[in-house]
Amino acid sequence: MSFRQIFGVTQRMGLQLVRSKWTIPYLVIFPLFFIGLYWIGFSTSPVGINQTFLLGVINQDTGVSDDIKSLFQNETIMGNASLTQYHNSDVLNRGFGSEFIDILGNLTYSNITEATHIFDISHFDTESEANNKLFKRDLDILIVLNPNFSNTTLSMLNRYWYNTYGLYFHEMIQLQFPQSPDLPSNINDTIHVIGDESYLNFKLAKSVLSIIIHQYQDLTTAFKGPGGSISIKMKEEYTINIPKYSLFELSIPGLIAFGIIIQPSLVAMFFCMEFRQNNTTFDRIRLAPSSGGVYIIGSILIQIPVMIIQSLILFLSSLILGFNPAGNLFLGFLIALTIFPFTLSLVYISSAFLSNEDVVGNVLGFGAPFMAFMSGAFIEVPKIILIPKVFPTASGYPRDFLLWDLLPLTHSTNALRQVLLYDFEFFLVFPDIFMSLILSFIYLIFSVLVFYYLRFKIRS
Repeated sequence: MSFRQIFGVTQRMGLQLVRSKWTIPYLVIFPLFFIGLYWIGFSTSPVGINQTFLLGVINQDTGVSDDIKSLFQNETIMGNASLTQYHNSDVLNRGFGSEFIDILGNLTYSNITEATHIFDISHFDTESEANNKLFKRDLDILIVLNPNFSNTTLSMLNRYWYNTYGLYFHEMIQLQFPQSPDLPSNINDTIHVIGDESYLNFKLAKSVLSIIIHQYQDLTTAFKGPGGSISIKMKEEYTINIPKYSLFELSIPGLIAFGIIIQPSLVAMFFCMEFRQNNTTFDRIRLAPSSGGVYIIGSILIQIPVMIIQSLILFLSSLILGFNPAGNLFLGFLIALTIFPFTLSLVYISSAFLSNEDVVGNVLGFGAPFMAFMSGAFIEVPKIILIPKVFPTASGYPRDFLLWDLLPLTHSTNALRQVLLYDFEFFLVFPDIFMSLILSFIYLIFSVLVFYYLRFKIRS
């Protein structure tokens, strides 16, 4: 195997792509046409504006311990820094979890004259009862506050003092009052957000909740005490910047994934033409002992720039048509490229079994939209659970592993949607990115082995 042989295959396939009458329609015109149709039909269809979401809550917070209560209620120790100046008067008895739920229940949209509540809250004792409501769509979203919620809030307060003054809050107090209790420290608990990831209302409600949770975490790190700064005032009115999208914009992640997944049709057609025509160049390559490896590597190299260019075209056309991503566009572009190994597997598996380029074009031409639909790129798909509560999510609370999760495209689309629409950071979408790559390379290795065996090993 030599670089010259590999480059020969790459060059030949590149010339075929440039000269073919199918290249522009498959790689450029059709994706743009599809995105354009969505723009014409749904760009003026806003969703989620001033919508009240049905929020289920399971509050397992055990509240504030008695010794911590006595600390904040001790006027000698706290001086003028009473906790109830900045929190509900009964926060020590009810716990920070109940107060956080009050915040959610009192939040209203600020862009209309008559206030509309963002959440309509229902309380549940068990997750099974709430899940039944989620399944029936009587709830849009469910959150679970863990028993440590109050301690987590106090830990954030403690961490603020440590980062600011080099001492924990209780350590500063203990300098004057040695018998004062310790506050919780280094507790990093999470708010579990649960729902059907394919349900539009869940996606919208989740984006709103993520903003509120981040704001709560940021503001509770400050507390007014001796020499400190002002804390979050639960009674104050906050402006929540909620993203508003049209149906067209909500469809962009799925449209990008679909535009990439149709690319294998064209390349697989060229593969079949190579084998059917049995041309001199291909015969010369086949004579080499490592001909299979040469052909596979050479064909992969030509597909890399095709994939990158097509992804750029899809992103640019979306931006030109008015899509305004809330998240990191570059991260979204990198996530789109994770679809590449899966598209390669489609090329090799179809070329291994099919010899006629027209048949390959038809099979993948219909197969790509089918896979896009089954991955939830365009519509909600039914929940067919394979393994319950096993797949990690951004909230840290596992969700069910569904039949459609066997498709790498499902995870790529989820990650794209969370980054572009809801401004999720990389570590929050890492489970989906990791799963997409793992599945993609499993499919790719299997398809390459099958392709090599049927096209080269048997013929040799």
